Amino acid sequence: MEIPAFSQPEEHVPEKDQHFHFVESATRAILMGFAQNRRVYLYGPHGSGKSSHIEQVAARLNWPCIRINLDGHITRADLIGRDMVVIRDGKQVTEFVPGMLVWAMQRPIALILDEYDAGRPDVMFVIQRVLETQGKLTLLDQNQVITPHPCFRLLLRRTLLVRAMPQVSMSALRRLIKPSLTVGT
Repeated sequence: MEIPAFSQPEEHVPEKDQHFHFVESATRAILMGFAQNRRVYLYGPHGSGKSSHIEQVAARLNWPCIRINLDGHITRADLIGRDMVVIRDGKQVTEFVPGMLVWAMQRPIALILDEYDAGRPDVMFVIQRVLETQGKLTLLDQNQVITPHPCFRLLLRRTLLVRAMPQVSMSALRRLIKPSLTVGT
């Protein structure tokens, strides 16, 4: 398997932790996601290094990487974008400002969605569209279809908790590479 990488670190490339311990099964799945543009769903208990694992693989590939925590306060507009009043040529005008998902999809960047299963239902519907094979996103308000940048990658992360969390869509899970991490491996 040939793994794509960037020759130099750019903005948003995580800092390398030379002492990071890689878990082979998770590393292989993450690398497959980068190599084949597959979505990866990494899950495990709190403190097992799920997000760090993704970031450290990205750091070694010089791949820009950002995280969004789906903490229940993230809205559809935060991901897609919204009309905002801005100043242009000294005048107030309303224009569409892209959200983080749209911004990331148009760049060579790995986007980690932390606590994937904690997102609000309207947010999960937006993300589900991006999980599909070609990952295109339709912005109805803008009459625009966003085609992901060839080097855009999407990785989902979930902490396994004792308390009940919202159920993740089985159709979404079938589209993903799903390694798990456990503490002490």
